[in-house]
Parts: sequence; C-alpha cells; structure tokens
Amino acid sequence: MLADRGYANPNGVQHVVEAEGDVVVRLNRSSLPLWNKQGRRLSPLKLARTLSPQQNGEWPAWVHLHSGSIVSGRLIVARKSRQAAARDRHRLLQAASKKQRRLSADTLETARYFFLWTTLPTAWDRVRILNLYRCRWQIELAFKRMKSIMGLGHLPKKDPESCRAWLHGKLFTSLLVEQLIGAAKTVSPWGYELDPSPQPMA
Repeated sequence: MLADRGYANPNGVQHVVEAEGDVVVRLNRSSLPLWNKQGRRLSPLKLARTLSPQQNGEWPAWVHLHSGSIVSGRLIVARKSRQAAARDRHRLLQAASKKQRRLSADTLETARYFFLWTTLPTAWDRVRILNLYRCRWQIELAFKRMKSIMGLGHLPKKDPESCRAWLHGKLFTSLLVEQLIGAAKTVSPWGYELDPSPQPMA
C-alpha cells in the first residue's frame, strides 16, 4: 500500500498489516511515532542530520499499534536538493502565514529531508522503495495538473455521450502534456536522481 502522510497513522498501518499487506507511507512525525528495538522513541530528524547533501539512508524503526502489537519496519530518509528544500520551506511558511501560525525550527528543518516508513523486506533496497514512491507521487501530480490546468474536476455536461467526449478530449490533452514535460523521469519529491548503487549505513 503506497500512501501519503495523511494515511501515516497506527490504525492505517494495522489495517494493511492485518490484511497481510506491506506499507510504504510518507512519514508524518506526529501521527506515526517510531520506536527503536528497545522501545525508546526515535527522532527521525536527529537521524536525518547525519546525512550529507543528496545522500539517503535507512534505520530500523518500529510502530506500536493501538491493539498492543508492534510492527517492524524501516525509516528511509533522502536529503533533498537545495532547490527542493527551499521550495518546500516556502510552501510551509505560506501555509503557516495563512493560518497565522508560527513554525518551529524543527518543522522548518524537516523541509530539508524526505521521510518514508515501510514494512517491505530488505530484499527491496531503499533506492528501489524511493523510486516506487516517486511513481505514486507522479500519479498525484498528474491528477493535480488535470484538475487545476485542464479543469478535469468540473464536468460541464449532462448528456452521457457529451460527457464521454469531453472527458476523452481532456484525458488525451493531459497525456500529451505528460509526454511533453517528461515528468515521470525528471521530477521527484527530493529533487534529484538517486544513486543506483546505495551504500549500506551503520
């Protein structure tokens, strides 16, 4: 199950795990706390600070479910490019300004990193998992473009045949746009191509 941070919570993890599935979820530090093997709370930001620019790493991390069970997994972190970090920091500041809130220094610092948590086995290396998530991110971006640029979120027709023709035209145009910009190959949430041969971290 590939999911954004809105689904990063113990209930969501429990639902997938009980159905014998695996989770790849963008980490929400407040709603999905992580723990080490000894049962002490992990600080994803503290671990991320050990990464050099454009480096990625992983650490064992456990989730405590409301049922009392414990699910083992891995925290995967990619350090963002300077441009990607600046863009996300700007977005955070804009959202906080609209809500008239002040952001903590830690919240602003997290904009420098991309956090995932997964239950996938180690046969799936972290670069493969990050690229898997990037595919999900591309789908989300494509739908956002179709709704905001192409107006696909509003159907100005009532006749079924007219609706189909209108939707087919919009989808065809969207596919042409995707081909032109090459988004699936060039865009990622961390802002650069990953090293195809990751080095294990202690």
